[in-house]
Amino acid sequence: MIGSQLQQFNPTIYYAFDAWNHADNKNAIHEHDFFEISILLEGEAHYCINHLWQTIHSGELMLFNPHVQHGEEQLPNTSSHQLHIGLGDFQLEGCKRNFLPLAQPLFIQQPYQAKILDCAWQLVNEFNHSNGQFNLICKGLILEMLGFILDSLDTEQATENNQTKNSRLAQVVPLIMTYMDNNYAQDITIEQLATAHFISPTYLSRIFKEVTGISPISYLIQVRLERASELLANETYTIKEIAKAVGYEDAYHFSKSFKKQYGISPSQARKKNGNFFH
Repeated sequence: MIGSQLQQFNPTIYYAFDAWNHADNKNAIHEHDFFEISILLEGEAHYCINHLWQTIHSGELMLFNPHVQHGEEQLPNTSSHQLHIGLGDFQLEGCKRNFLPLAQPLFIQQPYQAKILDCAWQLVNEFNHSNGQFNLICKGLILEMLGFILDSLDTEQATENNQTKNSRLAQVVPLIMTYMDNNYAQDITIEQLATAHFISPTYLSRIFKEVTGISPISYLIQVRLERASELLANETYTIKEIAKAVGYEDAYHFSKSFKKQYGISPSQARKKNGNFFH
């Protein structure tokens, strides 16, 4: 987990400052070989990030990995109060030096965004009351912000993993239903189905019911009895033959299940003929 690496995470803080930018202020397109946090505390600014211009509003923050090209300008009648923090000399497991595993520079994770902004305002207030001295409290606030960022990346990854997992499970249930639709005459157990799809029987039963509203066994019985109803309409087959054809070991259990499902026995259903089957 990314967040668990925070204990060994002690980057060098190259700079931390806040600045007011007024209309027509421009900062040319540039890049760093270190990591940068830029936060819009107040107002709005027009930012170019990887050749794409977009307006960044108050409360939004950007995380720039090394060599991400970015620049900014203040449009007419606008101004912005921004906080910039440069960091380096760190390396997370699985990442290049001074990089975080970011999907995009614009940070939009709630509730972490609000927590980071709270730290940012505390940091600015500390600047205003420390005569320009960068003290331990400032470093602590920056590390706290980084902690929230790392935790948010853990949450984002967990969400992606869950989405991937849910997507796979959404495919598993229809596959199991299709299998039972076509193999209802065989001896099918929850354990066999679960093993075939690399999940536990309990978990299979739960997700199957979430998707279909009934248990796998109830669905299998439903399929078998529907098929039996079709066969009963053809008097060529005996009740015993039909029971075997749809996966029941004996006619007694078949008749019992059939009556529980339809309220009448297979033989009674056959006597009703078209009035029952259509």
